[in-house]
Amino acid sequence: MVLTGDNFPPDMTQPETMMHAGIFPRCQAGLLVVLLCAGSAYAGNWEIEPRVSVAEIFSDNINLDDDNKEYDLVTEVTPGISIRGEGGRLSADIDYEMQNLIFLNETDATGSNHQLDGRGNAELLRDLFFVDARAGIGQSLVSANRTISNNNINNNSNRTDYYAYSLSPYLQNDFAGWAEGEFRYTYGEVKYDEDTVDDETENSYDARMISGRKFGPLSWTATANHTTLDYSRSEGEARDDEEFRNAELNARYRISSLFSLIGTAGDADNDYNTTDEIENGSYWAVGGFIQPSRYYSFEAQKGNNLKTATANVYPTRRTALTVTYRDREVGLNPGEVWSGTFNHYTRRTNWQARYFEDTTTQQQEILTRGGLTSIGIDPVTGEANSNPQPGDLIVEVPLESTFSLTNEVFERKRGEGTFGMRGGKTGLRFTIFEERREYQVSGREERVRGISGSINRRLAPRTNGILSGAYTRNLDDTRDSDFEDVYTFLRAEASREISRKATGSVAYQFQMQDSNDNNRDYTENSLEARLTVFF
Repeated sequence: MVLTGDNFPPDMTQPETMMHAGIFPRCQAGLLVVLLCAGSAYAGNWEIEPRVSVAEIFSDNINLDDDNKEYDLVTEVTPGISIRGEGGRLSADIDYEMQNLIFLNETDATGSNHQLDGRGNAELLRDLFFVDARAGIGQSLVSANRTISNNNINNNSNRTDYYAYSLSPYLQNDFAGWAEGEFRYTYGEVKYDEDTVDDETENSYDARMISGRKFGPLSWTATANHTTLDYSRSEGEARDDEEFRNAELNARYRISSLFSLIGTAGDADNDYNTTDEIENGSYWAVGGFIQPSRYYSFEAQKGNNLKTATANVYPTRRTALTVTYRDREVGLNPGEVWSGTFNHYTRRTNWQARYFEDTTTQQQEILTRGGLTSIGIDPVTGEANSNPQPGDLIVEVPLESTFSLTNEVFERKRGEGTFGMRGGKTGLRFTIFEERREYQVSGREERVRGISGSINRRLAPRTNGILSGAYTRNLDDTRDSDFEDVYTFLRAEASREISRKATGSVAYQFQMQDSNDNNRDYTENSLEARLTVFF
């Protein structure tokens, strides 16, 4: 859960076998609760697909150290399984794999990495009581101020394991046409093998009510949230616990098809670790909404501690632009905040852009993402798929998450634009982005900007060529204003469908880091041959 999002509904040696005490069984249990609670789990359409992947990988700089280059040959054996489908009152999408690495020269680095991305939903009482479950296990960058790599093959002592899961029972009810409500409790845990990073336990209570048809021209939405974040650490002292309480009511009264009166009222009471003064209190505003044409609309509000304005433009039925301005003197993200979204679709292309500002933690970010090292992305819709389908773009995860792990709450400002296209034999997708984070205790600012993308070309009826890459530039004012890292990643791959149940591929990969700190400069070339068999 992002703590606030006014605009939109992340030193160790190469790991041994990773079983963080207690959390790995709980990650599994989080998904099993859903699977066991639905009486009709075996009805409907289910796909269960085991697989095993075997690869040989040669690196000319396995430790990413240009001053002491060492080559190595790595054997990778990765069994996995995917379970997805809907049956009766149950839906689930689970993908797990165990990446086993055997090093020819760096034998101490031999070990296993667990990667899990699972989510499920169960309807325990029809139209009333539901449970959501989520679990993830994966590996994350420890520090952006050290050697950066996007995989687990390189033995560069800058990656750690994380384990995350959440369970969220909730009630939904229609109050006889007067309102619809949802009342949710969420329990989640995030744990790291890195001793310098705090583990987090979340307890969150959410309520949401939406007016029903019996209110006629009056419509309203009421939301309330109470979240506590408790921190612990296996070594050393963890940061103080944090608490967030926020509630808001939005109302609209329709005068005519062109004009409505609108109003907002809310209250914020938050307590988190920061060196700035926390601005708590109440706020309200009133104003109007006008839509003279189906092509555009505008709304604005002003009151006590709050000013807002939103413009919507719909030049075509496939194009939408929304820009929002908010100036609130209390709550999370106080002050002037801008946000915006842009979407444009054609038969073969998809253009998307967005900008948003929010307040969150590294642990909350981990809770919302899975643990797999790569996903498939539909080049047009942008929909991610943990089990890549033919024509999907294969993208390393995450290509752009080169921020350091941190124990601080941070304010984030992010803008990104994406273009996707699928036509004939070719699909492509490119994303350009910039993200800034301001940490609330140290005052440190961290910035990353770059571009990532992938092109998929069908070379023959059962053969695809894939070219993917990323370029990121990291700036951190911790040391001086000129400090920066530039990371470049390129991968060229040819894959062949050997049979309906087997694929083979060969790939060349290039990584480079160019830093103001020469001790972190490196280049690496690697070759990979892989066979994947599905059962």
